[in-house]
Amino acid sequence: MARRGENIRKRKDGRWEGRYIKARTPEGKIQWGYVYGTAYAEVKRVLIQRKAETGFYNLNQTDLTFEVLAEVWLYSLKNAIKESTYAHYSYTMHKYLLPVLSKVPVASLEESFLEQAMQQIITPTDASHKPLGSSSARECFSMLRRICKYAAHLRLIRPMELEVALPKAIDKISAPLSPAEQQRLHQYVQANPTPRKIGLLLGLELGLRIGEICGLQWGDFDLKLGTLNINRTVCRISCGNGHTKVVIQTPKTRTSRREIPIPKQLLIMLKKLRGSTNNAAWFLSGSESKPTEPRCYRKSIKAYLKQATVRQVRPHALRHTFATTCLQAGCDVKTLSELLGHANANITLQRYVHSDLTRKRREMNRIFSHQVSMRSRKTPSLME
Repeated sequence: MARRGENIRKRKDGRWEGRYIKARTPEGKIQWGYVYGTAYAEVKRVLIQRKAETGFYNLNQTDLTFEVLAEVWLYSLKNAIKESTYAHYSYTMHKYLLPVLSKVPVASLEESFLEQAMQQIITPTDASHKPLGSSSARECFSMLRRICKYAAHLRLIRPMELEVALPKAIDKISAPLSPAEQQRLHQYVQANPTPRKIGLLLGLELGLRIGEICGLQWGDFDLKLGTLNINRTVCRISCGNGHTKVVIQTPKTRTSRREIPIPKQLLIMLKKLRGSTNNAAWFLSGSESKPTEPRCYRKSIKAYLKQATVRQVRPHALRHTFATTCLQAGCDVKTLSELLGHANANITLQRYVHSDLTRKRREMNRIFSHQVSMRSRKTPSLME
């Protein structure tokens, strides 16, 4: 049988097989684990992951590659971050960093090389992916610095400070829905309220993220007190083998677990729909077995907006409209931050506090009309 690479061989059926030490018996006998795939590169990638998870690698060896170091670093975070975050880190690392840095010996890592490599990651010369935008580039750069810091912690390399000019950020937040669009959306939902249609108002009037809406169960609503508790979110993540899965987990941040008062009109609609539905039933799907996932609900939202004759916007634009409406109505930033579930008020200020022309004019008139009145009071004394 043809062999290629470390503990990887090609089987008679055409597949590649990777073998690694999964465990040892009390007597010291090796228990082998196996990885299979149609492509050598994919088997090797998964095999490195499995070896990192089982502590196979000796991190003091001189021939350690960046790929091995990165896998060990990623696995060291597994118990400290959410499953969705781990999957996202893994995707970013394998999609962007490793194609450029995987074979590089850790011992040869130094500033000028890594800074050039980062430029290659941002704008690949081989067109392996589109040039990265500000957010993706910043994420890749942060990950590279964290991996290097981890290597320095293990004394594999000296501490280093990387400096790279990243692409400038472009504000992609959709313009909030106008008052007329909001009214049409309200009328559309009120004409035939269903849980899936009311989900639009949960974004528009309560500021919920789409994953939070999908993660709601009827037991999260306290219709007597008129409040809603956000306890979970739903998202689809990569499994690392070309497949994905739906996960139900705690909300985005600690402060995302929050209690929100429900506006009166929305509360009336919810009470009419509640009936005798079990608390464990998922709000959107009505089933106790599984929730509606975000990618399916996005399609529903697109159809609802079309039927309501409202321009097509991303679901997050409903949350953005909620924040904008609250600010224009005079809601203080601290309260709005808590309603949105932000980690701190600074995030709210940076993302949503953008005064419109009406507010600017009102504030200018308020400030300078006061100064004019003060001057008019002083004028008679000057003439005397």
